[in-house]
Amino acid sequence: MNRSQDELTIHPLGGLGEIGLNCMAFKARGSTVLVDCGLMFPEDYLFGVDVVIPRFEHILAEKDTLKAVVLTHGHEDHIGALPWLLPHIDVPVYGSDFTLALVNAKLKEHGIPADLRPVKPGDRVEIGPFAFNFIPVCHSIIKGYALGIETPQGRVLHTGDFKIDRNPMDGHMTDMDAIRRFAEPGVKLLLSDSTNIERDGFALTEREIMASLREIFDRARGRIIVTLFSSHIQRLQEIFDLAAACGRKVAISGKSLARNIDLARELGYLRIPAGTLVEVEESSSLPDEQVVLVVTGSQGEPLAALSRMSQGEHRQMRIKKGDLVLLSSRFIPGNVLAITKVINRLYKLGAEVLYEKVQAIHASGHAHREELRIMLEAVRPKYFVPVHGEYRHLVKHSRLAVECGVAPERAMVLEDGQPLTLLAQGIRLEEAVPAERILVDGKGVGDVGQSVLKERQLLAGEGMVVVLLVIDKDTGEITLGPDIVSKGFVFEQQYAHLLEDAKCVVLEEVENAPRGNLKKLKERVRSALRRFFRTVLDRDPVVVPLVIAV
Repeated sequence: MNRSQDELTIHPLGGLGEIGLNCMAFKARGSTVLVDCGLMFPEDYLFGVDVVIPRFEHILAEKDTLKAVVLTHGHEDHIGALPWLLPHIDVPVYGSDFTLALVNAKLKEHGIPADLRPVKPGDRVEIGPFAFNFIPVCHSIIKGYALGIETPQGRVLHTGDFKIDRNPMDGHMTDMDAIRRFAEPGVKLLLSDSTNIERDGFALTEREIMASLREIFDRARGRIIVTLFSSHIQRLQEIFDLAAACGRKVAISGKSLARNIDLARELGYLRIPAGTLVEVEESSSLPDEQVVLVVTGSQGEPLAALSRMSQGEHRQMRIKKGDLVLLSSRFIPGNVLAITKVINRLYKLGAEVLYEKVQAIHASGHAHREELRIMLEAVRPKYFVPVHGEYRHLVKHSRLAVECGVAPERAMVLEDGQPLTLLAQGIRLEEAVPAERILVDGKGVGDVGQSVLKERQLLAGEGMVVVLLVIDKDTGEITLGPDIVSKGFVFEQQYAHLLEDAKCVVLEEVENAPRGNLKKLKERVRSALRRFFRTVLDRDPVVVPLVIAV
């Protein structure tokens, strides 16, 4: 066999340099397998954008070589972009039954059929020149896998998102024995989660969280309101068990929570003690000391249940004095301001609020530094590429790999769009491929770019002024207008005198503009009004002249 046929190329499409967008292609012998296909939620400056997805052009250009999509777990940053990829390809999607149940629910919303193939822990699936071994890992969602990949260039271990729980509950554990067995013949490349490289020691265990929650439940005298990630089934199990033990009933508010609870119950991964789950309406007639409300809104989302309750806008539930609110999730960077606003509003309504910084009620699903060290020492890879993290996380994780015995030149920091090829002897960096993110706004995919965002930024910053003017094309006389409408620029009633003065500016330009040249007139009106508003108000709105000749 030609040696070049045995080359292995890994091509990151997302997740290297940011938190989210996790997506990586593995290529060998003319076949490609995609590991994960995630999205990222937009940052504040992406006005109107719904989600951000990886650029799939490179994959779609070679879609005949694509054999499968393999999923590590069911978080949005690993499965969320599938609705934008699967309409263009026809390949099987592998993952745990719970991961695929979440995928199926998502695809149904978009009306997209798919070939979903569930795999169990320990399964070995051959796909083209690859063999994927599915190894259970502990994370903040159940049924996640690390991938032990047998390739023409040797063994590759992709950890997915993981932590090492030293005292696991209900069998939610990272199977380090299976990882060591896979690594025993030698691992050529380790790809490992870098999210928490900056946190020393070990992540809190779920058993520690359970003990902390138990103490809180025992102390609470009023209602307990819990918000958490809707996919954290293990934490939900703890809430239901504690409620039953303390004689409380649990009510659920939030579409994603209800859906995930139903899915987990159907698959047998969530056991709700008989008589514990009640409707929201029924909970309102119970004494406060018998109620637990589990609601969406852990990230301060404006339309989620907790945000609406904090503003008194929820149809069925109100915050009252004596309520204890538990935010059992981490504050995702970028959401901190929104979350703290919700917390402040809850305090104003008389509630007590506990969150990660003041009480041990959340444990990260990502390995801390010592757990990452344990993974490196268990696998002992020849080459190391950190994944799943911002650039500084990747750099610090590569330094840890060197501490653990990886040669400095073999601990490599890659970025999205930078393919790396493993050879029989050595490696080769391929030419970088464009990997800009694609912005999705409604049904438009990729049509919102820098120029549109710049315009939205201007509209958000200074507002818009629309000038309506109808001119007789024969005489050049004004037959209607000028009418001036402010949208997000000034309050028209307060600044009526200013808008009247602006009309005079428009009339002056019509008087002095060359007759018959509407394009020139529009430009003169736009420039004159912008100068006027800058001089009078020191503001620079978007000016849209609508000049019609009849």
